[in-house]
Formats: sequence, structure tokens, C-alpha cells
Amino acid sequence: MRCALAPEAGQNGAMATRGRRLTWLVVATTGGGFVVWSVLRVMGLLDGLDQALLPGFIAPRSGFGQILDAISLIVHPGVVFIIVLGIAGWAAARRLRRLAAALVGSVIVGWAGYELLKVLFRLPRPTSGFNDAITYSGYAYPSGHVAAATIGAATIVTMVTTQRRSQLSIWVIRIAGALFVMAVAADRLLMRHHWFSDLVGGALFGGAVISTALLLAGVNTIAESLGLFNRPRLHVDKRAAIIYNPSKITDFDLFRTRVEYELRERGWKPPLWLETEADDPGREMARDALEKEVDLVLVAGGDGTVRVVCSELVGSGTPVALIPAGTGNLLARNLGIPLDEQQAFDIAFEGTPSPVDVVRFTIGEQTEHFVVMSGMGGDAQVMANTNTDLKKVVGSAAYFLAAAQSVGTGPYDLTVTLDDHEPVQRRAVLALVGNVGTLQGGLRLFPDASPTDGKLDVLIGNPTTVVDWAKVASGLLGGADVEPLEYGQGRKVVIESAVPIPYQLDGDASGETNRLEAEAVPAGLMVMRQRVEER
Repeated sequence: MRCALAPEAGQNGAMATRGRRLTWLVVATTGGGFVVWSVLRVMGLLDGLDQALLPGFIAPRSGFGQILDAISLIVHPGVVFIIVLGIAGWAAARRLRRLAAALVGSVIVGWAGYELLKVLFRLPRPTSGFNDAITYSGYAYPSGHVAAATIGAATIVTMVTTQRRSQLSIWVIRIAGALFVMAVAADRLLMRHHWFSDLVGGALFGGAVISTALLLAGVNTIAESLGLFNRPRLHVDKRAAIIYNPSKITDFDLFRTRVEYELRERGWKPPLWLETEADDPGREMARDALEKEVDLVLVAGGDGTVRVVCSELVGSGTPVALIPAGTGNLLARNLGIPLDEQQAFDIAFEGTPSPVDVVRFTIGEQTEHFVVMSGMGGDAQVMANTNTDLKKVVGSAAYFLAAAQSVGTGPYDLTVTLDDHEPVQRRAVLALVGNVGTLQGGLRLFPDASPTDGKLDVLIGNPTTVVDWAKVASGLLGGADVEPLEYGQGRKVVIESAVPIPYQLDGDASGETNRLEAEAVPAGLMVMRQRVEER
């Protein structure tokens, strides 16, 4: 099913490999160049070049001298690194997490690295008329100003490339970045704060730091950013639908540009954009996508949007690709789909459509499907008490605040029937049915759950005090057995209560019921996952 994806995945895999090789080439060139240049500098083999290129003295109080002094403060490494950290925050807010991590790492390693190297090499600066400037203190090699400028320029170029702007815009930024680094170097040389070799060393060191940070974080846009690599255009007769929850997308214009770039570069037809609504989190949108016979459905939203879209795709054979955009992203976490947007795109288009189980959930005459877990009692009360606006601000912490409000809920008299076994009576605060096992923070709620075993997992719990809840949390985090919890596993479960109690589906409070029926649907959904060799 959907085996036409396989050749394209191979082509894109080859392109990704070429991109990584070119990125390694950049790392090797800058890193190796810095090592060789440093040896030459320490051995004094560059002294003649430095003396020949050292300019004459400029009066510090002249108009030109004051301009040079002002520039040296404006482009101080501290200022440049603050800008880089700001861009890292921008990237993190847009779920470009690997890029954000790489930029933070480059600031830490870059700043600490060149300061450590200065002390290690202990190479003096040239005599300068600007010897009372605050940017003249310390040792000379390598130039911190140029190292920071190189990291800053590479950051801007990478950000613009990530935004998928036009090639003209990217080339303008590339040229501007190169001119910025040269301008900083010229300022340092004219002020006689550095030898020429210090400036080259700073550029090589900065280039090595930023390229290595991006490579280690898995960001392969370096070769693209430098214009060394462009994806060859493919042409495939396929179309994707993008179902998105606008409240979960931080920057929709950027998101749309990036999605359309990924599709265009892979030769797909123009996509079908479908926006969810307040009274429809994705049901009609998924049906529309199926009616138009799209080859792939990308869903970007919270757990509720993912559940509804996946529910409509059950049994269709049309694969769904998860682009995490919510607070929990529980299905993505459990299937090993990264929360970084670019990685999620790579899996969406280069991964393998893989069957996973879903669970058919029946309340009265209403039948739904869920992909993560559902429950009755205390956990549903927590979901009902969770403030949506607060969740946008503090994320998962909102659930803990709601949980604190829900302590003391229940217990309830429950009757649990698992498969063909005899019904059992339990007095419990909560009853959960799971398709997968892990919640946020690595909390393994169902230790034996698997989305591909054709079974559902059941948990009955009776933690009634704050101490009991703390014991449950610590036990689950530590992987230990927890006394207030009782587990079961099977193909079908019916949970009944003497009175109507709250229930939830994949984290969405859905009302009250006194009877819950759930049945596993083996391999009911096709999901784009990492290729087997990458897992």
C-alpha cells in the first residue's frame, strides 16, 4: 500500500546523504583550517604577513577613529551573541528545535572557546593608538569579534534559508553576511587591535563552531545556506492535504511557506489546505481529503485534532503524517516522531507508511476511535479542569495545576469486563484504556503497551490522597510497580459505573457516561514513520 513512496524516499535519502557530506566538508575545512592556521601562528610563520598587512596609526580622537571605536562596541561579541540567542528563541517558538539548540550551543562553545584559546596561546596584540579602548584588553588570537561575527552571519543566513525565502533574497543575505564579517575584521585591523592572522583565525574558529553545532544538532541546511547544494527537482504524481489547527501554529505564514517548499522541491502537486474550526476539529476536513483521494494527509495540531483526523482515516489506507504542534503531541512521542518541525517534515515525505493500532470507543450509540488513551474518572476531571489559555502559556504544567484541583474526586464503583473474563468489581478513582503507554515527561503509564500488538491496555487506579498521587507519579517515573494501580491487557474491555462520571478521549474532556466500551482495531491506521534502518 502506498509503495510508490519508496522510490522517492530513496531519492531523498540520497540527497540528504549528499547534504550531510557537504556539511561535513564545511566542518572539516573550517576546523582543519583553524588547526593548521593556529600552528603556523604559534610557530611565528605568519609574522611576516602580519607585519606587512598591519596598517599605520589612526588618531583615536579623529572623526574616523571615533567611528572605528563606535563600530567595535556595536559589533562586540556580547551584542552579536545576544542577537543569536534571540534568533534561537524565535526558532524554538516555531518548533525548529534542532536549529534553536544548535544556535544556543554555538554561543556557549564560541564565547567560552575563543576566550580559552586566547589564554592558551597567550599571543600579544599589536601596539595601538586605541589601547585605552575596552575592546583592546586580553590576548589577541583568535579574534573574538570576528569569531562572533562569523557565527552571527551564519545564523542569519541559516535562518533565512530555513524560512525558504527566494534564492535572490538568500544570495543577498549571503553577500551581506560576508561583507559584515569583512567589515568587522577591517575595523579590528584598522584599530590595530589584531594582527591579520588573528582575524583569519577568528573566522575559521567561528565557522568551525557554527557548522559543527548545526551538524551535531542534525541541521543539514549549512550546505544549502552556503549555496553549495540544492535539491534536484523531482516530479511525482501525488498530492497532499494539510489539516491544521490555526490556534496551534505560531507563525502560519512561515509554516505554509515551509510546507509548500517541501512539496514543491519533491515535485508534488499543489496541496489541499484544510483549516479546522471551533466546532469541528478535523472531521469534515479529513473526509474532504479522502473524497479528493489525496496520497498523504499531514495533520498539524494538538492531540484532539490528531485523534479526530486519524479516526476518520481508519481503514482508508491513506497514510497520515504527524507534524507536532500541540502541547502533548502524545501519538508523535510514542511513535518516535521528533517534535522538531523539519525532522517531522523529513519523516512525512521520506519515511515509511506503517500500520499502527487504533481503539474503537463506544459511548451509547456514539462510536469514535482514539490513538493514545481514554479514561473515566479522575483523569477526565483533570482534563476538564485544565485551562486552555493557561496551557498555551505554561504548557504541560497546566495539567499539574488541574490535577491539584482534582484531588479528592471519586472514588467510583466500577465493573470491569476484559475480553471473555468474568466481570470484576472495583472501587477506583480512575479507569484508563491505552493504545500507547507514554505521557509527557517520560511518564510510562502503560509499561507493556505497544501500538502494534493488536491489544489495548487497561489501568484501574485508586489513589485517593496527595500522598497516593505522589507515590503513583514517582513509581511510574521510576519504572516501579505502584500499589494503587492494577493493570490488564486484551482485545476488548467494558467499564461500567453506577453513576455517570466524566470521560476523556486522547486528553479531551468529552462529557459524562456510565458505560465505556473499547475494542482494539489492529493495524487500523497507516502512519508515516522513520524507515526501519533509522529507528
